[in-house]
Amino acid sequence: MGGASETGRRYPFGSAFVLANGPFTEREGALAVFICRISLRARSLPLINGNDMVTTKIIRSLRLAGLGLLAGGLSACYDTYNTYGSDLVEPSFRSVLVDSCTVTMTSVLIDSVETSGKEIALAGRYEHPLWGSIAARSFIAYERPSYTTDADETVLLDSLVLSLRYDTRFLGDTMRAQTFSIHQLTEKIALNDNGYLYNKSDVAYDPEALATYSFIPKPASGERMDIRLSDALGQELLERFHARDRVTTDNDRFADYFRGVAIIPDETTSESLLSFAVNDSSCALVLYYHLFDEQSTKQELWFLPYTETQFNHVEQDASGTALADKEGTGEGLLSEEIDACGILFGGLGWYVKLDFPYLNNLMEHGKQVDIESATLQLYPEPGTYSGFNALPDSVYLYYLDGSTVNRDVVANYLGSEVTRGTLSYDDTYADNTYYSFDVTEFLREELGAFGMYKHSLQLAFNSDDYTGTCRNLTFCDQRGTCPIVLQIIYTIYESY
Repeated sequence: MGGASETGRRYPFGSAFVLANGPFTEREGALAVFICRISLRARSLPLINGNDMVTTKIIRSLRLAGLGLLAGGLSACYDTYNTYGSDLVEPSFRSVLVDSCTVTMTSVLIDSVETSGKEIALAGRYEHPLWGSIAARSFIAYERPSYTTDADETVLLDSLVLSLRYDTRFLGDTMRAQTFSIHQLTEKIALNDNGYLYNKSDVAYDPEALATYSFIPKPASGERMDIRLSDALGQELLERFHARDRVTTDNDRFADYFRGVAIIPDETTSESLLSFAVNDSSCALVLYYHLFDEQSTKQELWFLPYTETQFNHVEQDASGTALADKEGTGEGLLSEEIDACGILFGGLGWYVKLDFPYLNNLMEHGKQVDIESATLQLYPEPGTYSGFNALPDSVYLYYLDGSTVNRDVVANYLGSEVTRGTLSYDDTYADNTYYSFDVTEFLREELGAFGMYKHSLQLAFNSDDYTGTCRNLTFCDQRGTCPIVLQIIYTIYESY
């Protein structure tokens, strides 16, 4: 990467500004950094009406304002030695700000994402602007209910319904009609030996649907949606429970008899991916019936979802995209292989590994180099987020060792955990929408490290977003329109 130079040289760290090389007060030093930041920001201002003279005047005005603020002998950004205060102490250090240090990005696909026991049912299909279609279907088993109606009573079926309650999270156009088909499972849901099921897990179901239901989604409402199922199944369940059939009196026998249901979207028409809560009042089966008496006394039998084994199958069709015919597992895909992008995708398991290959070049600039501060700013790619695909509120950084396994969270210089970059959103200017991370302590530890002692950062969602949603984030490397930025302020000591 090219950029401005310090004392006539060019660096692989992009733009570089030399701050006043002491002695100066803490207030003066902070003011110098502030003016440098203004100058750096001004350098990236877009042309106005194609006239670069306008941009030049803006930059010149900002720099003149900075010089006025620093009147009294301190020059904020310059590339020659300052003699101010030399009669007190001979200057031996200087501070430099660089704002485009090289960051390499590798998108990695986790082999399998745990989706069982998350108390969220995902169903539907969403077409991402860059990465193809993502489809989800949910599988639910049920606990054996307690039936208390006296066997001497005569009972009549009213209906059997699957009762769903929106979780409020969604992807896609919810103004378009969505169609679900509900199928009875022909295979019992069983957890793997490790106690989990994954986004790639699947269970067989009867191809004949118990119901097909079309509707206009209302995910933000949190309302309940009832889907009436086959009366034949409802009648069978009512008769067996009323007769105290042996399959209704034992948990294991009931689980073998009624294995559960699958919620399957019509992928040919679906344009939204919805989520529903899985708890005592959502994703339950409700058997409505009444007694054959003078009051036609109404009764309900609730089959509650067995949350431990409920899981979601999530799959991606990347045909016709930059991911087509590419394998993201293992070593992953460098950003240049996928249109200079990095991908985070819940439900599928994409995360991004960040490396800083030229960090040690800083050590060549003096006898000793110390990093004073380092900030990583991540800008979502315009066109990949909208009201149909909202940006996540937070993204997390994790510390990776050479085996790309989470080892620890990143901590700032105060010792508190910095695991999250919070979204700053501007709905007018895309380059003002970003996530910011303090990576000072991490880069201090990495400076001077080589080989097996070097580490990476893992950019990822939290575990709940990975395992229970299809939230996603796309951003570009330093060749993109809204590139990732690493800004470092470091001090160079000319003598010990």
